[in-house]
Amino acid sequence: MSLPAESRRPSVLGHAILQLLTRNAASGYDLKKRFFSSVGHGWHAYDTQIYRELKSLEAAGFVSGKVAQGRSGPQRRLYTITVAGRESLGEWLTSDLDLTKIKDELSLRVWTADLFPPDTFEEFIANAREQWQAALEHQRTSLRVLREEYGSPDGWAPDEVFGRQLAIDNIIAITEAKIAWADRTLKVISSRKKALP
Repeated sequence: MSLPAESRRPSVLGHAILQLLTRNAASGYDLKKRFFSSVGHGWHAYDTQIYRELKSLEAAGFVSGKVAQGRSGPQRRLYTITVAGRESLGEWLTSDLDLTKIKDELSLRVWTADLFPPDTFEEFIANAREQWQAALEHQRTSLRVLREEYGSPDGWAPDEVFGRQLAIDNIIAITEAKIAWADRTLKVISSRKKALP
């Protein structure tokens, strides 16, 4: 008995994998490297999640896998997207975003700032700010490299690069907003400390 269509739809991670496979056939290892670099800006995934999702995608007919000899080592399984995978990806890309599903560990922790051990909340926010600042520099460099090589998104950047530029632009704007929030929060913490008897 076949599964109902709703339960056969790939997850967000599955669709991220399908996006990558529209560009090139790839092994699980290749995909893992991509999630560690560029795609990781938009959707982080662990090795085990990627391999598990590939199996699900193949079982549902969204990708096809075949064994291929590794370049300098053992055999590996190469995956390609199928017609059904392309159709599913197209439907997902044009569907509405579900903005009700929010997973934000920072907000979850900040919500209970009063439960932090004494004198650790300020350091926690400062550390988060440092991480965002480092990420922002990396993102700005990535965008600059793409613009130098392909032009700006409102100019002559090719279609397959234009979307990447806009995505990085979005990440930069969000990261700048996070840094501004951290600066404001650190000022609030400082003011509260001065006001204490």
